[in-house]
Amino acid sequence: SSHFPLRQPPLPCALGRRHMKRESEEGASGLTGMKHQRIGAEAPGQNSNGMTIEKPQEDYREYLALTLENSLRAIVVSDSKCDKAAASLSVKVGSLSDPKEIQGLAHFLEHMLFLGTEKYPKEEEYKEFMAQHAGSSNAYTAESLTNYHFSVSPDNLDVALDRFSQFFIAPLFNESATDRELKNVHSEHSKNLQSDMWRWMQLVRNDANPKHPMNHFGTGNIETLKETPERDGYHVRQRLIEFYTKYYSANLMCVV
Repeated sequence: SSHFPLRQPPLPCALGRRHMKRESEEGASGLTGMKHQRIGAEAPGQNSNGMTIEKPQEDYREYLALTLENSLRAIVVSDSKCDKAAASLSVKVGSLSDPKEIQGLAHFLEHMLFLGTEKYPKEEEYKEFMAQHAGSSNAYTAESLTNYHFSVSPDNLDVALDRFSQFFIAPLFNESATDRELKNVHSEHSKNLQSDMWRWMQLVRNDANPKHPMNHFGTGNIETLKETPERDGYHVRQRLIEFYTKYYSANLMCVV
């Protein structure tokens, strides 16, 4: 298995320069209309199939792309002019993968990962650490991916990464936190009701073929995440854990 719970080396260690040993898949900056040069990503211990990164000639940053032993794909960027350190991880799963009987489950899971892990069980641990070290964090659930990201003072990057990586190693999914966070998801949905864009997007989804995944409600609310599932005999917390176990696998993740 390629899941983090198999106790692969924690993300901070796996991304440390002395541990960059895996070959990487080829990628490009995606920028157009600019001169580019190919930069070899030759790190100590990297084999002859090491990747090259295409970047603009004006780009002074250093890049290294690699794939870890657990199949997690990573890009490390060094920016000598930046006064913040940051990380962003995407999982290749989103609201289109919600089970029909529990709409909004992927989004609800995104919320739950911030609320305690085995190593850092205190619910506010992550938020408090970021606030104390000039940091910020957020996440979002799209239809085909979920993204988590943070920024923090450079001296605290390793410690922040350790906290961040625990989201994908051993989250707690506490029953009490599940009930409370559901209210926050419902509040987010209520706020979205005031947005013309959100209402239009939901009309498009509602108009899609009922047999197609596009016909769904990605945000979720109390009705879809509690009342209807409980009435139909589904245990939402258990389904959260099953969804996490199925999709939150290192081979479906990319980190920068």
